Parts: sequence; structure tokens; C-alpha cells
Amino acid sequence: MKLIKQLIVGLAILFITVPSHAAAILITQFDSSPGYANIQTGLVADGHSVDIVDVRTAGTLASTLGSTMYDQVFLFDLTSTTYLNSADNTALGIFWGTHSGLVVDTRSYGYHFQGTDPSEVALLQNVADNFLLTGGGVWVGTDHDPTWTRNANPFLSEIGINPVTGSFSDPVNFADPSSVLLSGVTPTDLWGGGASVGQAPIGVQPNGVEMFIHFGHIRTDGSILPYISASFPLQGPGPSPIPEPSILALFGICLAGLGFVRRRRSA
Repeated sequence: MKLIKQLIVGLAILFITVPSHAAAILITQFDSSPGYANIQTGLVADGHSVDIVDVRTAGTLASTLGSTMYDQVFLFDLTSTTYLNSADNTALGIFWGTHSGLVVDTRSYGYHFQGTDPSEVALLQNVADNFLLTGGGVWVGTDHDPTWTRNANPFLSEIGINPVTGSFSDPVNFADPSSVLLSGVTPTDLWGGGASVGQAPIGVQPNGVEMFIHFGHIRTDGSILPYISASFPLQGPGPSPIPEPSILALFGICLAGLGFVRRRRSA
């Protein structure tokens, strides 16, 4: 009986103390920007496993997602060339359907020009950490439309999200410190107001998902110009109800132990 109690206590401790698993992340590469390596370095420092995959050959993203398991995709699109084809967008759309977190960042040129800035690094680490709570997701890092959204916008349309639009240089005056994406971030250090960036989608989207502003500009007439939006509000997403594989394995071990003890007692 004492051993059974010890196993139950041990099981409870495991559920409380086992940390969230690190994510397996794919970064799409469209050009030779140093931003890709900057993003990879920051995410690896946060404990994640990160691959940079050159997807400039049509179909590469689809085949990669079909052959390798990822939790998150960082679609870093700062190119004026369309590389992704319909198969790529369909595959990424299917991926998003089961990894439903979404962040659209229209000022991601910051990862090209100042990718090692601590605030830029912290922002992306926060994105990855919050995607752990949504069962994974897609970060869409792009710039202003139409020149620099040629891969980002077709994907957004694929999943029923409004596209990034326009080119704006309005100063940032909305950066709520309670935003989970801005934890540990100095908003004034982020690339944003003064640069030409696009308008991220907010509000209820054609697919029914609501996108929330986390960083941007509020005009004097009250209209909102979002530079960063997410499929979760400022306080972040709720925890995923699906237990992590490591916890399930440990749960199974404890149950097996209980069964073994019971068999010995009945023998």
C-alpha cells in the first residue's frame, strides 16, 4: 500500500514539474538575408530545434512538411519574388490547420537590419513560446504590400486570413506592456514606426479566427494600424488541452507500476 501511495505522489509531481517540450521549427529561406541566421540563433538560444530550409524551388516547402515533423513554421518573406506555388501554400495551410497559432509581423525587416537586438530576439522567442500553448503555429514575417508580400499574402489567403496591405510609416504608439509578445521587449527598440511597413490583419477574419493587435499605431480618429497581430489576445492563448508526449509516456510508466504492484499483491 505504501508503494502504491508513493507511485501516485510521484505521478502527481511529474505532471506538475515536467517542463514544456522545445519546439521543432522550420524557417523558410527566400534570399541571402542575415535575418535567417539571426532568427535561428535566437530561437536555438531559447531551447528550440531550428532548421533553415531554402524554399526558392517551387514544391520544396510542401515536400519538406511532408517528410519532416515540425511544430512551428516561421515564414520569413522579405523578397519581391513569388517562390511558393499552390502545392506549397496548400501544404502550409494544412499544417496551420493542426497548428493553429498565427502571428503576422509586418515590421520583420528588423531581423535583417538589427536581428541581434535583444528586443527583436525576445519578441520572436515570445512568439515561439506562446505557440507551444496553441499546439504550434505559423509566424508570418513580412513587410509592406505589394512589393514584399508575394509569398506571405498567398498563404494568408489560403487559410482565410485577410492579406497584409499598404505601406505606412506612422509612429508606434500602441505597444501594451501586458502583451505576452512584448514580455522582456523594449518597444522603442523594435523596428517599426518611421520605416515603411504593412498593415497586419485584425478583427474577425473570413475563416472566423479573430486577430488581435499587439503592436502598432492608433490614429487620432481612433482607427487602428496594426504592425503585429496574433490569433490570441494580449494575455496570450490558453494552454493546449492535449498532454505532451513526454507526460503521456511518464503517465504510462506510472500506470504500469501500479499494475505490477497489484499483481504482486494478488499473487
